[in-house]
Amino acid sequence: MKKFILTLLIFTFLAPVYNAAAEDHMVPGTTSEETTSEDMPQPAILIVDPPEPIEDIDWTYRFLIPTTVAIATLVILGNVIQYFRQVTRKRYKVIKK
Repeated sequence: MKKFILTLLIFTFLAPVYNAAAEDHMVPGTTSEETTSEDMPQPAILIVDPPEPIEDIDWTYRFLIPTTVAIATLVILGNVIQYFRQVTRKRYKVIKK
C-alpha cells in the first residue's frame, strides 16, 4: 500500500515537470495545438459546420450519479480506516518497561 501511494505521489508531482520539459523542446514560436504550417495551401472555400445545439442533461447525470460515486468513495475509505483500526491494532502490542 505504501508503494502504491508513493508511486501515485511521484507521478502526481512529476507530470507537470514532464509537460514543462516537453514544451521546452518544441520549436520556438509554436504551440502544441498548432498543426498547420504556413507552407500548406489554404482551402478555396471554407466550410463551417453549424454548431450543434446543447442538450440539457438529465438530473440523474448531474446529481444522482456524482453523489453515488462520492458516497461509495467515502464508504470504501471508511472501511479501509476501520480495518486498520480494528484488525491491525490487535496484531501488535505495546510493551511498556
